[in-house]
Amino acid sequence: MASLFNLAKEYTDLYSALVSSVDEETGEVDVDIASALANIQGTFEEKAIATATVSRMLGNTVEEVSKEIDRLKRLKAHLEREDGRVREYLKRAMEMTGTEKVQGISASISFRKSEQTVIDNEGELPEEYITVKTTYTPNKTAIKTAIKAGKDVPGAHIETVKNLQIR
Repeated sequence: MASLFNLAKEYTDLYSALVSSVDEETGEVDVDIASALANIQGTFEEKAIATATVSRMLGNTVEEVSKEIDRLKRLKAHLEREDGRVREYLKRAMEMTGTEKVQGISASISFRKSEQTVIDNEGELPEEYITVKTTYTPNKTAIKTAIKAGKDVPGAHIETVKNLQIR
């Protein structure tokens, strides 16, 4: 079966041929071309419906995958919290007993010394030790509201677009 794109091209070609076949005096058209156009239109509509059905199925699958990703993210966060609790429990038990190292078949446990910077008061830090991060993002909702209210917003405009809707 022809692709949707090829059917659309064939439809437009037949439509152009039908318009060209109009008799100037009588207004009659070539019946064969009109019949072929009607057939192509039916085939195009069937193919369009089938394509839309595939799109809906893909959309449903995307939704299912998104829900599964959310579920797995929640599970991951839960497992990370549990891991942190278990590690803290183990650390406290080793500190209470003064144990510095434990060797086993499935795990080796020991303390390692490291350094970390602790900020006591961020406001007292000299400017040279502060990193400033600034992001600029256009507020499209405010811009649209302003333009619709008749204001001129340089660098922006509203476009009317056609969005495909499949129900």
